[in-house]
Amino acid sequence: MSVIAFNSIKVSKDPYTIEKMIPLETREDNLLKEFLLLRTNEKGFFILDKEKTDAIHHFDTNGNYLGRILEVGEGPEMLPNINDFIATDQGLEILIGKGDQSEIWVFDHELSLAQKIALDYLAFTFSKLPNGNYALCGGYNKPIVMHRLVISDPEGNMVEELLPNEYSNDLLPVGEHNFNSANSGLFYHEFYNPNLYELKGDGLTPRYELEMGKYRIPDEYWDLDWMQGFELISKNGFAFPSHYFETEEGAFFGVNVQADMQLVNHQLVLDKKTGDIKRRITSNDNNPVFFQLAGLFDEHLIFIAQAKDVLAHESKAMEKQDLGIEAQDNPVLVFVKF
Repeated sequence: MSVIAFNSIKVSKDPYTIEKMIPLETREDNLLKEFLLLRTNEKGFFILDKEKTDAIHHFDTNGNYLGRILEVGEGPEMLPNINDFIATDQGLEILIGKGDQSEIWVFDHELSLAQKIALDYLAFTFSKLPNGNYALCGGYNKPIVMHRLVISDPEGNMVEELLPNEYSNDLLPVGEHNFNSANSGLFYHEFYNPNLYELKGDGLTPRYELEMGKYRIPDEYWDLDWMQGFELISKNGFAFPSHYFETEEGAFFGVNVQADMQLVNHQLVLDKKTGDIKRRITSNDNNPVFFQLAGLFDEHLIFIAQAKDVLAHESKAMEKQDLGIEAQDNPVLVFVKF
């Protein structure tokens, strides 16, 4: 397992090269807030507003709004809640919370409910392996969840339990999106853990360790209750993984640093051929166009940027493309070649 000391890598002066931008159509009934979850397939872009989680918004591949789908409510064709969702070649799959258990509702492209999969596990995020199995994360939520990561078959039977919750103190559970996919690979990271993993058919493989330096979570944290522990790491500042995925040509590592009342995201891109690593730093105040990474799609990094930040950003792509947006409009999808 390779070790990456992220904070010792020189900050690159080379900006990302924006290849294209797609504004998401703005209407009175589809105004989106800042924190969004984006999935995509051949039918377009699907977005969940994480501040509302009351429906999935569907846009075509040009950003035109197609409407709200799979809404949350008490009606017969509505969802009880949406914890997470994925887009597949067949349609959409929704992770539903039900008490201390979960269900996956599988919809085809016509949004017909094809299957409900009951899971004896409370997960807040999930993804799908190439063999059809599901990877589900319940995080540091002991005693409700005794393993932070489990693998289920397509019928909901648990086939593997990974990363046991062996801590003895009380931790504050962190709801996060732990999975990133790239090409046919599935990758996993988690808040309190500097190790980064690849999920394969034969289990969980450690791939890298992030050396957090002065921002590492200290050993004494694990002897404190959650309030004392949070006060400790907040005082010193702390770092945690935000993204990890790789392809044959490169790897991407995201590290969030919470310090001095500010959240800063360090983005490392590894060129596997040369071994060169470029580090870029972004926040709400510094290069905010690149602060919210949605993931890797078709060999492009896709960032979800606020319209006001895009208008303030200077780039050749901005000069070439008339976006026709205003500062208060819905976000813009920004595509960067990986």
